[in-house]
Amino acid sequence: MPRKAVYGKPSHLYSGFSSFQSPIKQRKQETTSFEVIEVAEELSRLSVQTKFANNDVESSPEREALCERIANTERPVKLARQRTTSSESVTSTGSVSPRERKTKHGKPKKTQSDKRPKKPVSQESQPAASDMSTESVTEEPQVAEIASPSPVTEPKPIESLELDLAALEISKPRISNVFTKHAASLLALSSQDLTSFSTWSDQLSSHFAVTKIAEASFGEVYRLSLLKAHSALGKTDESVLKIIALKPPTSTKRKMSKAAKKRTEMMSDPENVAAEVRLMQRMTCTPGFTNFREICVLQGRPGDAFAAAWSSWNDSQETKGKEVSVFPDPSKKASYSEDQLWAVIEMQDAGTDLENTKVANVWLAWDIFWGVVLALGKGEEAARFEHRDLHMGNICVSGLNNAAYCREADYVPTSSSKKLDFTGIETTLIDYTISRAEMGISEDEEDVAYLDLERDLALFEGDAEEEYQYEIYRYMRSAMYLGEPLGDLWERWDEAEESGRTWKGYHPQTNLVWLHFVLHKLAEQIEWPSSGKGIRDDVAAQRAEELEAALLKVDRLLDPEEMPQSGLRCASDLVVLALDEGWLDKEDVQGRAGSTTKTTKRKAKTTRSRR
Repeated sequence: MPRKAVYGKPSHLYSGFSSFQSPIKQRKQETTSFEVIEVAEELSRLSVQTKFANNDVESSPEREALCERIANTERPVKLARQRTTSSESVTSTGSVSPRERKTKHGKPKKTQSDKRPKKPVSQESQPAASDMSTESVTEEPQVAEIASPSPVTEPKPIESLELDLAALEISKPRISNVFTKHAASLLALSSQDLTSFSTWSDQLSSHFAVTKIAEASFGEVYRLSLLKAHSALGKTDESVLKIIALKPPTSTKRKMSKAAKKRTEMMSDPENVAAEVRLMQRMTCTPGFTNFREICVLQGRPGDAFAAAWSSWNDSQETKGKEVSVFPDPSKKASYSEDQLWAVIEMQDAGTDLENTKVANVWLAWDIFWGVVLALGKGEEAARFEHRDLHMGNICVSGLNNAAYCREADYVPTSSSKKLDFTGIETTLIDYTISRAEMGISEDEEDVAYLDLERDLALFEGDAEEEYQYEIYRYMRSAMYLGEPLGDLWERWDEAEESGRTWKGYHPQTNLVWLHFVLHKLAEQIEWPSSGKGIRDDVAAQRAEELEAALLKVDRLLDPEEMPQSGLRCASDLVVLALDEGWLDKEDVQGRAGSTTKTTKRKAKTTRSRR
């Protein structure tokens, strides 16, 4: 289930504005039609630059690992540089026919099959009988038989015997552990062995302040802030950690209380986390995607620093009247066992998520929206990427300098003639838990990282009266199977099955469904129209109206009802349309080397006088 956050009902924000004819529809009536071939040709001329084309060591996620930078005398057990490995596809399972689960009201019926199924344990991951305990198992080395010398043969010299023994292939004893086997898919992606959570936490907290900043569906997010100046550490070493509790190995499961079973249901399978990590490694150099740094696997109860951060965040939520943590208090022994496994994903700090950001003017809304569109478009071109969960909590912005809490008049761009990057912010997409991307093509078959969403149909059963986000999941599912966000999947399930479409396939229309949601949420925060909101500069006021009109056009094109007829099939199509309409230029798409964006913040006194 997605995070519980109030997203509201679909608004009638644009009902007061006159309708317009889609520019795409206009082109269809002319001789120059908007076709997929033109999209491909246009995009082929636009280079997708990586984030670190200038080999900027300070901003690169490949920066020296913290454990390598700190002095050897007090070297912490910290995340190290990632080791590139090939990825594996997530095993898919059969889908459940909606017809079998349909009620008389047309809503899905909740059955026993809706519960998250247990992931089958393969023969490779299933521990042998001798491996069921946590104790080390030593195997007898296989030593080749040495023929004894004949009585009539003189014994070999000592040097000769040593050479013969050295030539023998004596296998080293292997140490087998049920927990390392269970987390093998994650350990293969890490540069560290299984580590104690408390030891790792204690050494980390001696250099960084630990602050909890958010919660995801199956994990918690913490920020590391440098405590003091350090000869081996700098601001670029400050990170964000996503900490995910892993489900226990099958062989170690004991009788659990109802509370313990509920906690286990909120944990993740190591294979699913490994798929997310591989996807992060794949996308880390694509502009607009999070900078992945490392993955490590921990065992035990969380350390004191993380328990204190959890408590502080929980108290803050309660004080604000917001929902408290859905995760148990890590300071209580009953919350987690001593052998609890954890996956810790380290990323570069991408700023503040949009759930906690007030976008109060059209300049910010414009930069954020097109930053998301460009990131998705480049992800599609680089890896046939679909995010599939792009709510406001999974979009981060940095470089705000409190601009997000200012009114329209507070920030006026120094140059209103430009087409993007008015405010100097940077937009980053995060959290690829249920995303899809192609990792590369092997000789035998495509290697795709994805999650089969038919395994957890509760994702599509949320109440849209409570949160509009839940409706988006259903739109996305219909778009994937039918190519129509508003298609009745329950009535057309036979057609969906015959189409052969699955969550493993590439269906980028899902990105457009989420772009509709993002623009809808941004537009809700702005007072429309933008003209006259304290902007005395006539040129800037006119430019604000132009940006607003363009966003309204895009909103109509992304409307789930109009989307099948709009001519748009992916985010890349929207980028090409923006170039064609003059909303963006090629430098906005390709990036401006060495350019810096400046905004002018007006004095508070001047601002107050214009209220």
